[in-house]
Amino acid sequence: MLKARNQIFFDLFEQQVANVHKGTHLFYEMVGNYQEVKEKVEAIKAVEKEGDEIVRKIMNELNSTFITPLEREDIHALAHTLDDVLDYIDGVADRLYLYQVKQPDQRILAQANILVTCSSKLIELIRTLRKLDHRQVTMIAQEIQQLERESDANYRKMVSELLNSPDTDPLEAIKLKEIYDKLEDCADFAEDVSNLVEGIVLKNA
Repeated sequence: MLKARNQIFFDLFEQQVANVHKGTHLFYEMVGNYQEVKEKVEAIKAVEKEGDEIVRKIMNELNSTFITPLEREDIHALAHTLDDVLDYIDGVADRLYLYQVKQPDQRILAQANILVTCSSKLIELIRTLRKLDHRQVTMIAQEIQQLERESDANYRKMVSELLNSPDTDPLEAIKLKEIYDKLEDCADFAEDVSNLVEGIVLKNA
């Protein structure tokens, strides 16, 4: 019975990361087909709310379970860091709509594509927690780190082109710079998840 109850945390983490992946995919579809933007933003916001509900369930389980399969602080940190990824995706989608961005550029689409790939790797990573396979975790973590480096390089190009173009409207530049920053934060939080899982496996393997 205790073993079955402890599996709840792994089940919920896997639900949570699948929800993150769903959010990144919806965001990619939104910027790739920039029509009916308000409805697409609302769909992403609904996924973000699902994520909040999963975090609430994890915290409830944490408060009601005497013996946990992982250290309590690790469960807490992982739940909230995964949630941060989705919060930032929701924030970027919201800003695209509120700031009335007419058409996201190709670099935003490239960032969105990186996030989809990154979140699919996070699914693989979270699944390793059940077996605490350090070798597999290390391999996936390296792939996520490479994706974060790609995201960072793309971000630097976006910002450079934006700020150095003589045709850029100053107000538009402020709006887009904030959106670019938040997109890069999404990739950073994904890497934070990877680092957390790697640390958890090292402690428990």
